Amino acid sequence: MSEREPESGKVLRFPGAAKAEQPEAPKVRPRPGKAIDWMRRIVAGLSILWAIVLAIVFALRIGFPLELEWMEGGTLQQAWRVQQGLPVYGPPTPDFVPFLYTPLYPALVAALGKIFPLDYPLARAISVLSVIAICLALWRLVRYEQKPRSHAALAIGLFLSGYVFGFRWLDIGRGDTLFLALLMWGLTLLRQSEPEDDPNPRHGWRRAVLAGVLVALAFWTKQTAAVFVLVSGVAGLIAAPRRVWAYAGTIAVIAGGGVLLGQWLTDGWLWTWIYETHQAHAFNVERFRKKTWGMFLHASPFIAALWVALAGAGAGVALRRARQLRRLVREYRTTDGPLRAWARACWLGLRAGRGPIYWGLLTIAGLLVSALGYSTQFAEPNAFLPGICMGAAFLAVALPDAAAPAFMGLTGPRRVLEFVGLLLIAAQLIFALLVEPLYQPIQDHGLREGLEDSYAWQDPARTIPSTAQREAARQLRQTIETLPGERGGELLALHRAWWPIMAGGRGSVGAMGINDVDDATRRELQAALRADLKNGRYAAVWIEGSVPRWLAPSLRRWQPVLHLRGDQRVRPMSGWMSEAGMVTPWRGEQRLLVRPDASRP
Repeated sequence: MSEREPESGKVLRFPGAAKAEQPEAPKVRPRPGKAIDWMRRIVAGLSILWAIVLAIVFALRIGFPLELEWMEGGTLQQAWRVQQGLPVYGPPTPDFVPFLYTPLYPALVAALGKIFPLDYPLARAISVLSVIAICLALWRLVRYEQKPRSHAALAIGLFLSGYVFGFRWLDIGRGDTLFLALLMWGLTLLRQSEPEDDPNPRHGWRRAVLAGVLVALAFWTKQTAAVFVLVSGVAGLIAAPRRVWAYAGTIAVIAGGGVLLGQWLTDGWLWTWIYETHQAHAFNVERFRKKTWGMFLHASPFIAALWVALAGAGAGVALRRARQLRRLVREYRTTDGPLRAWARACWLGLRAGRGPIYWGLLTIAGLLVSALGYSTQFAEPNAFLPGICMGAAFLAVALPDAAAPAFMGLTGPRRVLEFVGLLLIAAQLIFALLVEPLYQPIQDHGLREGLEDSYAWQDPARTIPSTAQREAARQLRQTIETLPGERGGELLALHRAWWPIMAGGRGSVGAMGINDVDDATRRELQAALRADLKNGRYAAVWIEGSVPRWLAPSLRRWQPVLHLRGDQRVRPMSGWMSEAGMVTPWRGEQRLLVRPDASRP
């Protein structure tokens, strides 16, 4: 972990420390050496390569006619209800049960859907723009810590290289990347709200308030931001002790006050959906204690080695700081007394390393959020995105800059550590580009027996839809949009929430919504759907896999007009049902059933 150079570019000096131990700031910034210079260029080049690769991937996926991930349709259904002025958080009905998330992302999709077509590409475009915003935040925060451009580039590269490990989630129509973009910019502005040499203190207050607004909006995008609110409050006491109160107060008004207002507007249903129902999901303790950390280590072996190296270097820096602090305590005790002297000395030590400490605490929060999210029932590895993003930021900040002023005797070790760190990061960027981690063999058979089968070469076909897949999706979409109306009714598609609205209907509750509610409510919803089938509301039903047992009697006489097997099936590219998202390949068939009588009863 590097000795920090403050925002002003001046070397932070510890009062009372020996002059020989103070780093001298050179008039001209020295070169880091040829080997490090070349490694910086290589890492920056690999990061640029990752940006180019993902730009191509995003461009080839954004226009896919149907779901890239099976729950994208739920986002669009919720956005459509916002547009129509229909309630989002209310009692469960056969028409709708909301996602268990706060509403900002679908509300934004709904607002933009009045300008652009409300469809999959719009929702995905918001996610792609959010990825760009995250990359810009990473660049800004690293440069603010007086790190070279190559370190800022590697932060972006490490974040983007987690695309496959994060379940190919960055570009789909879900709220994760918008949540991260708002969060990263808010935390970056909080860190920058109290610079040492600010000619206009009002700028700092504005940054603190804006940081609070952005983090509060992150909460309204995904409520797991609450963990970051708590941790950033503690970290902010070190990084911006005078301004953190404006930050916290802003969040309290927008997030806390917003929840109270939402409770009043929804007759208490907001909290039911965004907290109580979510808490009713089972918690997988094994995932929290072991599997999450095993998956991170397995997917990032070179980064794990870098963490060990930085931890060792950080311990050395801590010992040096401790010796300096003891001298400070002896100096302060003559005027302040022992307790006050220790408090002043410790505070000075924390402030001296506030950049790495700030982002280190937030990285711990990101990893905790990742573990908690992945341990929740029905969760996917997209839960790892906060840990990936925060980890990339911290590593870029903590990696030493060999060209920065150093204490006597530390120049050589810092050069070695930066070179080794850049080498490990380059290896990780190449590794992630070529290899896809598959942790399940280790989970099933242990490390010794499962390791050989736990990695596979990257296959673009698992990420990018082929021409044949696009054409099949286009033809299926055309059928879905026209057939139910031609037969005088609506479409029921439990696993494709946007399809009933594409077909001209008012939407229906999806499989996830049915699973989220309690048993009694679930039976009521199932009975209501059976009644709608009997009464002729639905002219067609789309089935993924086997017919649910509770629905089978109602569909006994319905006739298949489309039956897709094997490669004929139109599946998502990420998450459940997809080739890349299943431990055991999904073999279910897809059927489109119609009423035996084309006319309404």
